[in-house]
Amino acid sequence: MRADTRCVSIEAPPAEVFKFVADPANLPRWAVGFAKSVRQQAGAWLVQTAGGEFRLRVAADASSGVVDFWISPAPGLEALAASRIIPRGPGAEYVFTQFQAPGMPDEVFDASVRALQHELAVLKAIAEVDCPL
Repeated sequence: MRADTRCVSIEAPPAEVFKFVADPANLPRWAVGFAKSVRQQAGAWLVQTAGGEFRLRVAADASSGVVDFWISPAPGLEALAASRIIPRGPGAEYVFTQFQAPGMPDEVFDASVRALQHELAVLKAIAEVDCPL
């Protein structure tokens, strides 16, 4: 199983970055290559992706900055995308690790890695710019 870890420096308060990233409703705003939309149904989050709709569980802890995304592509299966917001003075480092799931073709994982680079740039822009929209 391959893994890929990326990091982005964000010039915004770590607590604000955490609050934004930990809220699954914000995924379509920054994880633009992954989440086309999200919705809640019967207390669970469902995320619409290019590959279909999947159950999403977020395990977040503000004291450690951990925001783990557990995606269930099928009943009984969960894939982890682990992330953490690390305070750096008045700003933050956002570290995101994704794993190649068993059976996932290399080209699909490689595309996900490329998409994450773009998504981290989007997250940085949203966190750093006070936009009235």
